[in-house]
Amino acid sequence: MGKKPRKISIYNAKGGVDKSSIAENISHALAIEGYKVLLVECDMQRNASSILPEEPVYTITDVITERALFSQAIHKARENFFIVPADEKLDRASNYIISGGRKAYSTLRKVIEKLDSYDFILFDHSPSWSALAHAAFLASDELLVPCRLEPFAIDGLFSMFNKLQDELEDHEIAITGIIPTSVDFSSNMTHQYLEKLKEAFKEKVTCIIRQDKQVPRSQAYKRTIFEHNPKSKASKDIHELVQWIINTGDTNNA
Repeated sequence: MGKKPRKISIYNAKGGVDKSSIAENISHALAIEGYKVLLVECDMQRNASSILPEEPVYTITDVITERALFSQAIHKARENFFIVPADEKLDRASNYIISGGRKAYSTLRKVIEKLDSYDFILFDHSPSWSALAHAAFLASDELLVPCRLEPFAIDGLFSMFNKLQDELEDHEIAITGIIPTSVDFSSNMTHQYLEKLKEAFKEKVTCIIRQDKQVPRSQAYKRTIFEHNPKSKASKDIHELVQWIINTGDTNNA
């Protein structure tokens, strides 16, 4: 891996696709592998930052509204794993960006570009579009899309990608992977939906993340899946996904 960190947004315009649990567990898995990881939370539900050992003093809202330096909002979650948490006032951050005009949308990107001590910088997004989401996408080079195998899911992805292209204009963001989540092969249609996803997006479809009750249980205890049950299906699947992400980066940088 080169000196510059990989900057990846984790996003789907549809809610309920396990986006935040994917974000925090990918981050911890990368940290366990020895990579230094920063997760920037842009979702007011604050699911990812719930694993922080202490209530944070500063958040991404404080950074965007210039009440704190970015460095002050970085909180250690685990070894090699750091989080810039969100709060319930993210609308203030978006309104601040809007009032600042076109240049304000690039403020987060400029701050992120100065960070050279991380291997990965991940952005956990809300499903809804906002000025803060726009700013986080401008700070990203890659996109990971958790996707449930459901009717109309593929059509929804095409619509989402078209919207991203329109909103981001000349900023290019590469689709690194589309992650099938909460996969349950006991459902008769699962195989069919998975094949349709692969037909539509081919090599962009990653390994699957199987449905696992251990994930919500880990969240209830404010732990990652690797802390709660490292032998679970989800732990194994996330580990395989992380290897896929790492290898994809190695291929792109070859």
